[in-house]
Amino acid sequence: MLEYVINQNKEITDSIQLQNNFKGLQSKSTPLISENLNIIYKVYLAKIYANNLDKLNSKSDILFKKAKTSAEKIDLVNLQIWVNTQYGYYYYSFSDYQKAFPFFMEVSKLLEQTDNEYIFQKSDIYKKNAFFFMNVREFDKSKKYLLLALQYTDKKDKEYGTILNAIGHIYLEKNDLKKANEYFYLTQKYALQNNDKIRYAKALGDIAAINIHNKQYELAISNLKKDIEISKEENNLKNLMYADIKLGELYLSLNQIDKAEKLLNEAEKIASRKTHLNSFEYDIQSILLQIAIKKNNSSEELKIRRRLSGLEIDLKKADGENVINEINWSIQKDNFNYKYKAEKEIREKTTLLKNTFILIAGLLFILILFVVISFKRKIKIQNSIYENKVLKLQNQKLKSENRLNEAKKTLDSYKTYLSDKNKQIEVLNKEINNISYSSFSKMEEQHGKLTHLLNSHLMTDENWNNFKNIFEYEQKEFVKYLNQNFLKLTESNLRIIYLLKLGLNNIEIAHLLGITPDSVKKAKQRLKKKYDNYDLILQDNSNNNDK
Repeated sequence: MLEYVINQNKEITDSIQLQNNFKGLQSKSTPLISENLNIIYKVYLAKIYANNLDKLNSKSDILFKKAKTSAEKIDLVNLQIWVNTQYGYYYYSFSDYQKAFPFFMEVSKLLEQTDNEYIFQKSDIYKKNAFFFMNVREFDKSKKYLLLALQYTDKKDKEYGTILNAIGHIYLEKNDLKKANEYFYLTQKYALQNNDKIRYAKALGDIAAINIHNKQYELAISNLKKDIEISKEENNLKNLMYADIKLGELYLSLNQIDKAEKLLNEAEKIASRKTHLNSFEYDIQSILLQIAIKKNNSSEELKIRRRLSGLEIDLKKADGENVINEINWSIQKDNFNYKYKAEKEIREKTTLLKNTFILIAGLLFILILFVVISFKRKIKIQNSIYENKVLKLQNQKLKSENRLNEAKKTLDSYKTYLSDKNKQIEVLNKEINNISYSSFSKMEEQHGKLTHLLNSHLMTDENWNNFKNIFEYEQKEFVKYLNQNFLKLTESNLRIIYLLKLGLNNIEIAHLLGITPDSVKKAKQRLKKKYDNYDLILQDNSNNNDK
């Protein structure tokens, strides 16, 4: 979203329109986003002041400084990269390399630590940083940034030609004329495609430099004249000065002194009006000095020498040879200190990591030992609780069986015994269900003591036969009635009928037989279908049987 805002407002030149745009955005934003937007607004407002005044100014300085301070407080690295690049380029544009230097150095370090994916305006950021480092003769770093800028620039964008041109200049500085020429002709091609007249003009001037090297002087003069013509039409003073100086030097080298003097005097009038063109004026005055000496014009020579002396003082403060050399040395020193500091930090981090690892390993061993001891203790306690539960329930079962054995074997004693069994089965079912959701579940899976105890409560064949004998002895008439009226009753049928007759409901019968209550209901339904007079069997029990 921030990058979208940056791109949408980059072409705005009116401060009122800019203010209205950001007011609308901030009214809909959270406080944090509003603060970010305010940083972008300050940067763009600073650039508008600089463009309108066409010089370094206090309003722009203050706005850039506030934007930089705010970006550092928010600690958003991609915003810091963007702000520092714009701040540095502001000084660079007006040839104050000394002041531009710290901002580009800070950006350079931040770029090394940041993934390309998170950089705002990748093409613009890499391009502007490349231009600065190229002008202070850090050609390898400049080339690296230019190639990255090219990667993130659309071929239909005018900046594509600008970047190609800059790469060509690096090859020219390295005296690789073939490569330089290739890039200058590519610049021409894309400048024409994208209707970028000034970039086309610059490419002509650059190709002229190669023409001069190849002693193609007429071709060089033709290219430089076209460069000058387009630069005048487009009102690009810097490029006009550059082309004038190159053509003036060429005229002088060809001993066409009058042409050189006329051209350079016109250029000097323009350059002398703008302080940020001082370096161009210095080059112009240097050539004019050679012309004055050749013409033996002492008064003009003295005048030019005085002007050169004044310009030299000014240039020492801004973009002169000494300043560039000093910045270049500072960059080398800063790079060395940065690498030394980085290596030192790596060593310190390695030592710290090693010590931390030993400490963590020791603490981890103690922790593991503590966990193992605690776990064993926990398991021991859980085993004890589990065994106590099993013993308690086993004891209840034994008591119930002992009561049955000690009592006279009657249906009443069996009814009491079976009622006890049902209660114990209920308790066991609840315990097994609770355990399945607790830490005791694994113990039950391993040992199955509660499940085994539950199964032991089910009515075995032996239990059934004992119960059946007593039931048939005490309920002779009922058994006789069944045999006469309900032929072919199975043992399964009799179990359900006898237990129903004893007064047990569906759930209690299900518990004793180890089946579900639904199975009991279905068994009863099958009996009803099989025997029309089934309802006569248990008329006395009809109120309880369907529970």
